[in-house]
Amino acid sequence: MKSVSSLLMMSLLAFLVSCSGESNDLDRHGLKGEVRASREFQCNATYENEKWVAGIECSDGFRVVEYDTDGFYIQGYSLSDCGDTTSLSTARRENGVVVEESNYRRVNMTPKHSKMVLVSRTMMDRVSAEQVNFEVWQNEQLRFEGATYYDSKGRIQRQVQVINNREVIVHHVYEKNLLVEMYQEELDGTRSATQLYDYSEFDEQGNWTLRLVYTGEERITPELAITRVLEYN
Repeated sequence: MKSVSSLLMMSLLAFLVSCSGESNDLDRHGLKGEVRASREFQCNATYENEKWVAGIECSDGFRVVEYDTDGFYIQGYSLSDCGDTTSLSTARRENGVVVEESNYRRVNMTPKHSKMVLVSRTMMDRVSAEQVNFEVWQNEQLRFEGATYYDSKGRIQRQVQVINNREVIVHHVYEKNLLVEMYQEELDGTRSATQLYDYSEFDEQGNWTLRLVYTGEERITPELAITRVLEYN
């Protein structure tokens, strides 16, 4: 079973929360209705009845994101197929603005004992409604830093990442309020790590329930089919 590439995880996991403004996180994530939580499952893609659908082969476990009654992000976590929490991300706010996100991972201490361990902290400094600077720390060491830039709807437009003195830009492209493309750009303009997204199934609120993920710049065979189940208040 393939997994989503590091580009997607780096850009969306650590920076799930956008800068706070007049709209809430549901609006910025393109979610309609009073969503309480979302669950995403990664499955293989199979071609049936002249369309791509989620196959029966899926990754163990799934990812959950929770929102409060005002539509703001509370936390995100991954659950194993046995129901154990394997990772956790929590946000700390000051005056309604997210200033820190902590990421934990479950590690095995003995065959019968495990615990959640802090693996990274993302410190955020909101420069303006359009820019948030960040630092990602691991074990009290600065791993990488950069800045996230937002469009007029509060969605991530691009993210500059400086890792080991190497600067790259991760771009996000939207159509009709849906993320349809992500790619990485080097300083010399070289483009890499492209992912394209198609959406073919939606629930009664108009929120997508099936996302097809393609790697590369052509939509030939999707690498993954991500199914999403939404819970509403």
